[in-house]
Amino acid sequence: ASRPQLASTPRDPDMRLLLLCALALGCSAFAPLPSKQQLRPTGRAAAASSIQMLRVCDITGKKANNANRVTFSNKHNAYWQYPNLQTKKFFSPKLDRTVKLKVATSTIRTIRKLGLDETAAKYGVDLAKF
Repeated sequence: ASRPQLASTPRDPDMRLLLLCALALGCSAFAPLPSKQQLRPTGRAAAASSIQMLRVCDITGKKANNANRVTFSNKHNAYWQYPNLQTKKFFSPKLDRTVKLKVATSTIRTIRKLGLDETAAKYGVDLAKF
C-alpha cells in the first residue's frame, strides 16, 4: 500500500532539493538560479562591516588592554579594557589652527595642564598630520 505520487512532484531527491532551494530564493522553477555574485549583499553594509576604526589615542597611543573578569567561583573570562576615547577639537598656537583629535580623557587632562603643542612634543607627535 504505497501512496500515489502527485504528477507535479519530482521523484529524484536532488531535483526536489533544487526546487526547494529555488522556491526559498524566490525564483521560478523555470528561471535560472542566481549566481553567487547576485546573492552577495552589496552597498554600504557589506563594506562597513570590513572596516574597523582603531581605538587608539592619537597623542599617547593608548589602546585596549587585555584583562580577566573574575567571577565569585574564580572563573576567568577574558575581556578588553578600552581607553575612554573622545573626539575633540583643540587649538594649536604653533600651527595657528584647530586640530581634530581622538584622545583619551587622561590625555585631555595632560593637554589642559601642559598645552597641546608641548604634550604633542612630549609624545613625539606631529600635529600637522591631523
